[in-house]
Amino acid sequence: MKTMKFSLKLSILICLGIFAMQHVYAMRNGDVVNEDSIQMAYPFELKDKDGKLVRMEDFRGKVVVLDFWFKGCVPCMLLGEPLGQIRKYYQSNPEVVFIDINLDDNVDFWLNSLKNGGTVQKKRRHYTDSLSISVSTAPAGFDHEITKYYKFNGVPTLIIINKKGEILERNPPRPLSEKNGIESIGSLKFKMLINEYLLSSSKKSRAQ
Repeated sequence: MKTMKFSLKLSILICLGIFAMQHVYAMRNGDVVNEDSIQMAYPFELKDKDGKLVRMEDFRGKVVVLDFWFKGCVPCMLLGEPLGQIRKYYQSNPEVVFIDINLDDNVDFWLNSLKNGGTVQKKRRHYTDSLSISVSTAPAGFDHEITKYYKFNGVPTLIIINKKGEILERNPPRPLSEKNGIESIGSLKFKMLINEYLLSSSKKSRAQ
């Protein structure tokens, strides 16, 4: 069993090394967004569960992770746990902010989902947690301008934004739940990207 776990961890480290090398290669070979074509994050102004206005502009100078979801979305619920583990990992870092954006057109649906979550495979799961700033697009829902701006192909959608308010990642590696106490490659890659953007002062970002 110990040998199997060691082999699995070694495989993960090798995969992460390859991922890092590919990322550096892409950056060095022009596989990046030209500075003139970099897109800024959508300047949303949305209310949280207490009715307080939350603005994207308020988080300039921080790395922001946006998480879009809606009530009844099974993949959104499955993402809740591994993304929650990542939020916990950065809990003590004030330079990383997580914002989950609900796309339902009914405020009551949203608030109920925040409180009760949903059931997947007879297990109660939550879309998000208290470590994330929760806001809603209601009453516009999916018709809100933010969905048109980011050109959604589906939900859940994760977007990473740098300290300058520039969109860096529209489709980052998807965090997955741990197995046998071992963190998934997707989660490790996700954290690698956040750490990279925390350290980087460059305006360059990965090609979309």
